[in-house]
Amino acid sequence: SVTPGKVVVEAEEVAKSYGDKNVLQGIDLLVERDTKTAFVGQNGQGKSTLAKIIVGELEHQGKVKLGHNVQIGYFAQNQAEYLDGSKTVEDTMIDAADEKTRPRVRDILGSFLFRGEEVDKYVRVLSGGERNRLALAKLMLQPFNVLVMDEPTNHLDIKSKNVLKDSLKQFEGTLIVVSHDRDFLQGLTDRVYEFKDHRIREYLGDIDYYLEQREVANLREVEKRDVVKKEAPVKSTKKSYEDQKKLKSLNNRLSKVESNINKIEREIKELDVALATNYDETVADPAFFDNYNGKKKKLDGFMEDWEKITEELDALN
Repeated sequence: SVTPGKVVVEAEEVAKSYGDKNVLQGIDLLVERDTKTAFVGQNGQGKSTLAKIIVGELEHQGKVKLGHNVQIGYFAQNQAEYLDGSKTVEDTMIDAADEKTRPRVRDILGSFLFRGEEVDKYVRVLSGGERNRLALAKLMLQPFNVLVMDEPTNHLDIKSKNVLKDSLKQFEGTLIVVSHDRDFLQGLTDRVYEFKDHRIREYLGDIDYYLEQREVANLREVEKRDVVKKEAPVKSTKKSYEDQKKLKSLNNRLSKVESNINKIEREIKELDVALATNYDETVADPAFFDNYNGKKKKLDGFMEDWEKITEELDALN
């Protein structure tokens, strides 16, 4: 791929709202060549929205300019849905390759854990995790010099996650990654933008530096913390009986969802450990990935509930 100019993305006064819901306003952003940037913060604060604006997928207010010679690649959360079920794994790759990358198809597939007969599998029979791996492998064929990735580790098991992280570490271009996953971001990015209250704030350091600055132990706390602060003053202000009842019920639902999230995260962690320590035996169980992806899906559902409830709590307070 060609070398782009020194500034690869420049955004000025970018704003975006959906109906009357304002997501981003007054965003100024300068991304320089060869930087590795993480977008973090609560859901619904515009991380994915800004990623889509940068790659030209969303109408918006304000100006976004891509630098000279920028070739931008984009990995969306639902990327795997665009794969053609009637092709095999290998054909998917060969059709996406050009003369230069075609000889590397087998190597790239191997590094994304498709080996031997697995390359002849049809896409329609792949598990969710395998499809995601294939979508990522396909992305690695293109001659991008700027890569924008939105939650690329959703639906990936630990082993695939590590493969992706290694290939991104070797990627010689500019990276912007939206993620909730501290382990994945550790050692991968060198600056962090936190999204909060429609704005962004830059931290010039890796994910650990950012968490240190924010005085929290993990990203979940950043995502939760502000909501908890807002809940505190409830006792002092007089609220109607109806509101108090609603508040109590919301808080009950919140703690129930949080304990569900903790429980299912523990279960997923156990499965990850099984994968890491005993890969062949674990993968030999045909139900393993269905179970794993089922739990991941459940977790996504709980996270959505958690967001809805915290939004309702915000509104009530």
